[in-house]
Amino acid sequence: MIKNVIKRLFPKLDSVKEEKILKIFGPAVLQANLWHINKKSVSRGFAIGAFCAFLPIPGQMIVAAFLAITFAGNLPFSLILTWISNPFTYTPIFYFSYKIGKFFIPTGSNYQLDDKEINLLSDLMHIWEPLLLGSLILAIIGSTLTYIIIRLYWRYYVIKIWEKRKKINL
Repeated sequence: MIKNVIKRLFPKLDSVKEEKILKIFGPAVLQANLWHINKKSVSRGFAIGAFCAFLPIPGQMIVAAFLAITFAGNLPFSLILTWISNPFTYTPIFYFSYKIGKFFIPTGSNYQLDDKEINLLSDLMHIWEPLLLGSLILAIIGSTLTYIIIRLYWRYYVIKIWEKRKKINL
C-alpha cells in the first residue's frame, strides 16, 4: 500500500519536534494534520505545492510552508511539489506562462526573448506583467487539477479496498 510506504519515508512528529530549523515556525509546525497522511491534508498539500511551483518568485518552498501551515495541508507534500519547477523546467514553464499572459495582456511592444544575450533585469521589465498573469493562471489551474486528481484517486483507492474486503468476507 502506497500510504504505508510514504508513512515510513516521512519523519515522525517526535523527530520533527527536535529539529532546530523548524522551531522558527513555532508551535504551528507541530499541528498533527501537517504530518499525517489523510485525504484532506494530502490533497491540500498537493494543491499548495502545485500552486507555489508555478509562481515566478524566489522562495517558493517558504511560501508553500506558510500556506501549508495556514490551510492545514500536508507539509512534506507541499514542499516536495514545489520542485515541479526546478532548474531544468524553469525555462519551459515560465516561457509558457509568458505566452499565456501575453494572450490576455496584449503589450504594445513586440518584444521577443533573444537567445544571444539575456539581461535578466531589462528583460524582466518588458515581460513581468504577462509572466505574472500567466503564472497565476497556470498556478490556479495546476493546483485545482492536482486537488481534484488526488481526491478522485483517493476515492478510487478506497472503493477498491472496500471491494477487496467484500470479496474476502464472502
